[in-house]
Amino acid sequence: MTTPKRHEDRRIQRTRQVLQQAFVEVVREKGEALRNLREIEKCFVATSIQEITARANVNRGTFYLHFTDKYMLADAVVREQFHQQLASVLPPECRWDRKTLRVLIQAMLNLFEGKYHHQHQKSLIFAPMVEHAIHEELNELLLTWLKEAKGGEKRMYEPLETTASVVGWAIFGTAIQWSQEETTVSSEEMADIISQVIMEGVARLAPDALPEE
Repeated sequence: MTTPKRHEDRRIQRTRQVLQQAFVEVVREKGEALRNLREIEKCFVATSIQEITARANVNRGTFYLHFTDKYMLADAVVREQFHQQLASVLPPECRWDRKTLRVLIQAMLNLFEGKYHHQHQKSLIFAPMVEHAIHEELNELLLTWLKEAKGGEKRMYEPLETTASVVGWAIFGTAIQWSQEETTVSSEEMADIISQVIMEGVARLAPDALPEE
């Protein structure tokens, strides 16, 4: 009884992959270079579900079995690409430690620098969608590491979800801001700063800035 289910799961996964790949190809073909988010957004808006299904060689009914609309499809593509980018730089055995967190921070800085190139780029559709998906996946990854950490639940005073959210915002928010501003601070230097603040804490880095109890 389990074999047909596995076959069905593989077919579903395969169809979703084909649709995602078709979406990427169609959007890229509509733009010559896709150097920035404005160009990507224009191509995304101009892309129809009919074009995607034609490229994937599936019918519209099949598309709607997997995705509500092209926005849901784009969200899936962003999340998948994010996981692939992290998999290419993170160590095989990822865990909650200083070294792995430093690599993750550097990867986030590089990712957003590649998107924004230290320029503020307005985007009404694509940028918020991309950022939201990446932020959620980042928090989920951090939460997974925390849960897998030996004795992590007992050592931390705050719930793991809260810790993951705070650390996630520290990495995500700083990476977004740094990648859109003109700066002389390199990604390596910024990664060191973020890592130190997260791992050392404000109380240790700037004890005089906090009031005495």
